Amino acid sequence: MVKYRFRTLQQSLFAYYSAVFIVFSLIVASLLYVFLANDIRSRSAEQQKQLGNSMVGNLDQEIVKMNNFSMNIVYSNLVKEHFSHYLSPAEDNEQTLTSDPAFYKDTTTLIDVILAIISSSNTAKQANIYDVNGKMLGAGAFNGQLSVDLTQRPWYEETWARNGWRVISLLDGGALPMPTGQGESDKPYLSLTRVYKDGNYVSQGVVEILQDAGTVFQHLNDVQAGNEDLSFYVLNERNELLYPLLSNENPLNALHSDVVNLIRNDRYPPGTMQEVVDPKGNSKQMMTYTTSQETGWTVIVMQSKQSLFANLNRMAFLFMGATLATLILILLLSYLISKRVTLPLHRLQRIIQKTGVHDLSTGQDSGQLFKLEYPGSIREMDELNDTFIQLNQQLVQSFQDMLAIKSQETDARLLALQSQMNPHFLYNNITNISIMAEEGMNEQIVAFCGHIASMLRYISAPNKSGVPLEREIDYCERYLECMKIRFEDDLLYEFHVPDSMKNLQVPMLLIQPLLENVMKYGLRDTPPWKLRIIGELDTLQETWLMTVEDNGPGMEPEALKLIQQYIQQSQEWERMPELEINGMGLKNIWIRLKLWYGSAAHMHISNKPSGGVSITIGGSIRKEHS
Repeated sequence: MVKYRFRTLQQSLFAYYSAVFIVFSLIVASLLYVFLANDIRSRSAEQQKQLGNSMVGNLDQEIVKMNNFSMNIVYSNLVKEHFSHYLSPAEDNEQTLTSDPAFYKDTTTLIDVILAIISSSNTAKQANIYDVNGKMLGAGAFNGQLSVDLTQRPWYEETWARNGWRVISLLDGGALPMPTGQGESDKPYLSLTRVYKDGNYVSQGVVEILQDAGTVFQHLNDVQAGNEDLSFYVLNERNELLYPLLSNENPLNALHSDVVNLIRNDRYPPGTMQEVVDPKGNSKQMMTYTTSQETGWTVIVMQSKQSLFANLNRMAFLFMGATLATLILILLLSYLISKRVTLPLHRLQRIIQKTGVHDLSTGQDSGQLFKLEYPGSIREMDELNDTFIQLNQQLVQSFQDMLAIKSQETDARLLALQSQMNPHFLYNNITNISIMAEEGMNEQIVAFCGHIASMLRYISAPNKSGVPLEREIDYCERYLECMKIRFEDDLLYEFHVPDSMKNLQVPMLLIQPLLENVMKYGLRDTPPWKLRIIGELDTLQETWLMTVEDNGPGMEPEALKLIQQYIQQSQEWERMPELEINGMGLKNIWIRLKLWYGSAAHMHISNKPSGGVSITIGGSIRKEHS
């Protein structure tokens, strides 16, 4: 398993804060969305259930009114009295309204009674009374008498089988036994029939109540017209489709059959909302059905899922937008928090990075040096900052102590270098004086002693801050005069130093070792031996150069290469090497230049094409060493 490692503390805090906040927010948002979604689904299911109950109640009222109408006729004494007279004539004596006044009277009385019942409740379009022989007396839209084949009526067998209980049928208008239905075959009617009995409960005929199906289902049409995504289906107790009303323009389709099958197979319990697929358009529908205890009819309410859950869909989009905005806000807050927590550390880091050796060595108050301007309000950060300040106070003090020790050590070594020449120098010159005394060179001895005395005064008064170049040049001239007394005309030298350089502060005994180096290695060829000491001052670059040239054999290539490599490698030194007390060589001169002038130190050694060595040293006119 690969473990990811963050590169910075801020990245780590940002990732952890973001993860915690995002997970927490997603859990809360998910729980809230599930709760609200279930609430909306529950409300929608309850709304659909209430709508189904409302439709069932409305249909029950219409059927109850038709049923009451039929019962009023069945239990009406007037109807019974006149209907018995209507049925009383002998079988072979055909009665007509025009031939028999009594028959006419009974007929008109029955019609008036039925019309009176209709007008009192206005619950039906037509009421028909059939006798067992097929005579029909109608009142309502058609008032009169007709002879029909009772056995051909659709409800005949079921009505007689139920022996007085109501039978409800959906009839085509063209099949009605009345002239008004003949021209309106596409206009369906609901027929409620029951057996009509006399006072002795002997079946006398059938009472039929007819109502326009459009009137019965008017409320369903009104509600559906207001919502195109809403559909109603009404099945009778035999699972025959009563609504929507079928016609040539609205035939039985696959959806009707599928809905019927759903109910028939009892796949779903009543009163619960279920999702079904519309086989016609393959759209998803939400369905609830309710069965009437009064009629046994089943009212199915179907509505497009998209329409029913439109609020849920809008809420889902709002949740997505709110969740996205919350995530962005969380990322922003996590970034700000992680930055705020790590800001004191970044400030402390910048302060440390900007702090150099110069700041530590200047003696500046370390408490102020590492103090944060705005440490923040986090206690742990403040404590860390205070602890760090204390640590760095100790560091500054230790660094300054180390610098002081180092400076004292360097000064001691420089003084040692200066003082080590005394025995060697004195030994050589005392030997020279002894020789000159034996040869009676009194005048030269006096001059020689004068130069030696002046040189001893110079080196016996060391100055850590350096000496003017003029004094160093004077020391070098006296040294060469001593050498000239020894070598006489075999030694020639000349100085070319501008007066503008004479006040420059330079380390003591910086140039004289170069002349001593020439005396040691440059006098091996045939005299005369010539030396040139040349000074140059660059006021623009604020640098100076001093060159010592001789006409000797020059340096060995290997030795020249080693000293050049030593000078080149000094650019990579992390600390200055120790001075060699036992030598006044070129390496020590270069080390002293680096200690005195730092990066402005300059030293170049080369063999001249015409013979001899040229050594150039230099530095800044401004002293860097302290």
